[in-house]
Amino acid sequence: MRMSDFERSVSLVIKDRQGAEMRVSAVFHQDAHYLRHNRIALIGTRDQQIELLRLDTDGEIDWTLHTRPDWNLSEDGSYKQSETGKGWVRSSGMTQGLTIADDSIQPFADLQILESCDRIEHGYHGGMGAKYVFLQRPHGWYVHNRAWRTPDPPRKTGVWKKVKLLGIKFRLLQLTLHRDDARTATEVERLDLPGIEMAPIASDMDPAAFYEGADRLWFLIRLLLVFRFRQFITPLQEVRSGAGKHNVIWHSVKLEPRERARNHADPPFLAPNETYLAKGATALLALEGKRELLHAAAYGYASSYTSGVMETGLTLCVEGIERLIEAFEQSRGLTRETVDKKRWNKLGRAARKLATPLAETPTERQAIERALSMVPTMTLIERITRMVAAIRPAWRKLASELLEQAPAMIKMRNDIVHGRMVEDMNALRIELMRAQVLFERIWLAQLNCGDLRGSGWPLLAIRNHDADVNARAEPGGSS
Repeated sequence: MRMSDFERSVSLVIKDRQGAEMRVSAVFHQDAHYLRHNRIALIGTRDQQIELLRLDTDGEIDWTLHTRPDWNLSEDGSYKQSETGKGWVRSSGMTQGLTIADDSIQPFADLQILESCDRIEHGYHGGMGAKYVFLQRPHGWYVHNRAWRTPDPPRKTGVWKKVKLLGIKFRLLQLTLHRDDARTATEVERLDLPGIEMAPIASDMDPAAFYEGADRLWFLIRLLLVFRFRQFITPLQEVRSGAGKHNVIWHSVKLEPRERARNHADPPFLAPNETYLAKGATALLALEGKRELLHAAAYGYASSYTSGVMETGLTLCVEGIERLIEAFEQSRGLTRETVDKKRWNKLGRAARKLATPLAETPTERQAIERALSMVPTMTLIERITRMVAAIRPAWRKLASELLEQAPAMIKMRNDIVHGRMVEDMNALRIELMRAQVLFERIWLAQLNCGDLRGSGWPLLAIRNHDADVNARAEPGGSS
């Protein structure tokens, strides 16, 4: 009987944290919308089911494919191949029952694959390199094909860009696959998967230093791509080659099902992606210790575009601005306090001695104690203004213009957070755009990309709205 194209029979070796092993028959399954096997069905007797339960796995299982030593895969004596991975038990089956014999072989566990790794060792030494392929597939991932003899090659690469601080160069990558899966579509589907390819600038670079630097650069590029494409970046495949080895790590992630594309908004800047990634990654190396804050800031900004509710979008974007400011302040050694803490403790004690006798009720006394015990801090708008003032003068004008009406943006966000109703939907839409454009300008300036300009349409809408507000505020203006 012919096996399905999406199933694979193997023998599996499972290991626990103490080094104990068990070998079991298994079937790899590739579910719909996956590009690789994503789960494993373990098949055996009740004794093997009990043996699995006795393993010290702490929920996560390490597995290795059994390889027969008597099978020669290559004439190269140094050639070795292995496949390993990690997973966790998603469900368990039955090995006893009314209709199950004692010596019956049944599927007794189902493993969800978290990641798998294909390793190949060989005798020849090619050049070092690394590739990172990811989901989701963003709009605007343009890789210009220089191989004009091949009209539409399955592998496209862009121009190399250098990050000299790491000694690594990178370029954009696009891999084209054709999926023939009757479970998802009646026709053959074309999948264009984006990625990043890296190589050392110097040919004699130490392999360990290169792979470590490539992983660092890949994380920074992921962070930059979250902002550029306003979506989360999910790794699919990581490839490391060179020094007689070829390792491929597959992450078990699901392709998005076919659906209507979201409304396509203008990108945050109009420039080649390689230029932004090269300049941004170089700048982020100096802020690498704050990358969690920056990632949270970029994710808040991106989520403001995907949220279906404007109130939620405004809240997420302003929170992203706060995290971006926090990263800026920590990198510059700045604080929110307007008065030194030790100095305020002295002033607060003196002020409490004068103010406490004036209180007529315990509630007033507690309010005085609480107010004078807290060190005065800068408001959010003051912190944004301080950050904008640190931007290069040539890039500061647009951000300063947006700050003029930013207090209304902060107030509207505070109203939403405290449960108050926002009645003017047009004003809410404008303040959401203001928060998004303000985030874009200070983000790009922070990454030394302030010369990259974006679409002028959001700014035009904001300026028209501010002009109407100013006109109504003038004497004799219409309400």
